[in-house]
Amino acid sequence: MQILLAIFLFFAALHPLAGWAAPAPLMLPAGAQKVTASGHLRMLADPGGKLDPDAALHAAGWRALPAAVSAGYTDDAIWLRLDVVRAAASPDEWVLRFSNAVLDDVRLYRLDGAGRWTLQTAGADVPRAAWPVDARQVVFPLRLQAGADEQWLVRLHSKKAMSTELTLWPRAAFDESSRREYLYYGLQFGSYLLLILFHIFFWRMTREAHSGWYLLYVLSNATTEALTIAIPQQIFSMPNWLSDPMLGVSMAASIAVGTRFSILQLELSALYPRFSRGVMGATAAAALTGALLVLCGRYAAGVLVVQGAALPLIAVFIALATWLALRGHRPARAFLLIFGIFYAGVLVSFLRNMGVLPPNFWTNHAATLGAFVHMMLMSLRLNRRYAELRRAKDLAQAQAVRAVRALNERLEEQVALRTAALRQEIGRRAALEGELRAALEVETRTREEQQDFVAMVSHEFHTPLAIINTTAQQIARNPGAVWDKTLQRCQNLREASGRMAALVDEYLSADRMETSAATFRPQHCDPRVLLETVLAEWPAGRVEASMRDLPARLQCDPGLLRVALRNLLSNADRHAPQAQAIRFDAAMPADGGIQFTVSNDGDALPVDEIPRLFQKYFRGRIAQHKPGAGLGLYLVRRIAELHGGQVTLERTGSDGIVSFSMRLPA
Repeated sequence: MQILLAIFLFFAALHPLAGWAAPAPLMLPAGAQKVTASGHLRMLADPGGKLDPDAALHAAGWRALPAAVSAGYTDDAIWLRLDVVRAAASPDEWVLRFSNAVLDDVRLYRLDGAGRWTLQTAGADVPRAAWPVDARQVVFPLRLQAGADEQWLVRLHSKKAMSTELTLWPRAAFDESSRREYLYYGLQFGSYLLLILFHIFFWRMTREAHSGWYLLYVLSNATTEALTIAIPQQIFSMPNWLSDPMLGVSMAASIAVGTRFSILQLELSALYPRFSRGVMGATAAAALTGALLVLCGRYAAGVLVVQGAALPLIAVFIALATWLALRGHRPARAFLLIFGIFYAGVLVSFLRNMGVLPPNFWTNHAATLGAFVHMMLMSLRLNRRYAELRRAKDLAQAQAVRAVRALNERLEEQVALRTAALRQEIGRRAALEGELRAALEVETRTREEQQDFVAMVSHEFHTPLAIINTTAQQIARNPGAVWDKTLQRCQNLREASGRMAALVDEYLSADRMETSAATFRPQHCDPRVLLETVLAEWPAGRVEASMRDLPARLQCDPGLLRVALRNLLSNADRHAPQAQAIRFDAAMPADGGIQFTVSNDGDALPVDEIPRLFQKYFRGRIAQHKPGAGLGLYLVRRIAELHGGQVTLERTGSDGIVSFSMRLPA
């Protein structure tokens, strides 16, 4: 219905307003039929609406109208002049009816016998209770004198389209026509209501997109049509300030919903997705603009925006549907049939407004009838479409059930055959798996022990071997050296070999640490003597030692403790610059026991590596190019735990100093 209204108002605004020949007076016939004032009217434009009846009657600029009034959207008041002659045998009671049901202000001026003007008013701006006749459109009751010529002036003013046809009816014929008209509209909108209720339930059951958009399509079109023919305005005495925004917004919503529904019917989203989104976006923008203009009080501008979008859309959809239908697209064929009926009704209505076809029941209601048939056919098509989808779904489900049943039967046979074979295989493999698991555990444990031992020996023997190698080279290069120097070198060899012998004992005891705490052999020892023995292994000046407030005796395993301290110092030696000494501090805390702290200057430790420093075989990025097997700090931690103590990273090197602390309890 929004397209009907758009075409009617758009082309009515373009229709020529007047000819120049003076119209003949309107003769009211003796029969009881209606007559139209078209061809008997003269029109005068009144800018600003300033003229009164006398000024309008004597004003220059009157022009003859060859057909119905069609002045488009205008702010001017429009005056119509009609000369009427009643035949002697014609009825004396008549009514003057205006076909446009939404005119704002309609006034009828008649000259009485004394030369005075009598006034009747109606229109959307006038409260319904003040209308001369309670009808959906403006109707003025008239009592005419036989044989007397009358001169009428009609003043029209409306923010909506100034387009209407004036007809005169004998009162009895008008009453009979009104009854038939209301019966027709009752059937029409009753059918709309049933259609809406049916599709509400249909959509709630199926949640099908086409059905939901069709429901909105019917609702918006039915609302627009009802407001256009002013049925809600009459029933509910709706004021103009409410009905006009409702009509304008309803038209804007109708064009947006209609476009979306047309895209669905043609299945354009699948064929041309970008084109569909573009058309929908442009239509939605036009509808929103039109609705906002209407709500802001600019009704004419808003409706013209909606009409300007509706007319090209009709041409686009018809052309696109024709092209797709020629290519065999089935939805396009159905679209042309169903929407073609609606557009045919619009065309007939347009030709009647242009005066090409005579006004009668069929031409007056062609657009409405076309829209009604369009809605019925569309509803049938949606129901048929859903039935086809349902049948296709049921067929697919039946085929799937048959396929699944056949597959299940084949699988059951295969499962039965395989189950017996698998039971035998599982029993055999279970026994074999147990044997393999036991053998694998023994092999894994043995291999790990061997790898650990080799790694520890390689790590810890590196320093004494280097001393032996260097000293031997010095003796070989200078066999005639001073006896004292040769004696010192021999002493170095003995100390290095002694250190290796001690390390062998210590690494052999590493296995004891891993397997059982019973191998831990604590005894009393002098901590100062033990520390001096460890520090003597390092060149003079390499270690700056500080020993203060040490306990006289310490309960510990001396061999393991020497391994731990030696590893802490070796770790610092590898990472500290050669020009700077390692700092070693031994002290007794306030709660007893002893605490050893080894510090060196070096790079900051990576934050992500700090939690893994004491893991076995872990070597960080900084230590990748330096000797070692990743066992030093691991052994320190294990030895500290055997003594009931702990080792911690005190400083991470963020300030240029890396520091480890090992604390043993009293």
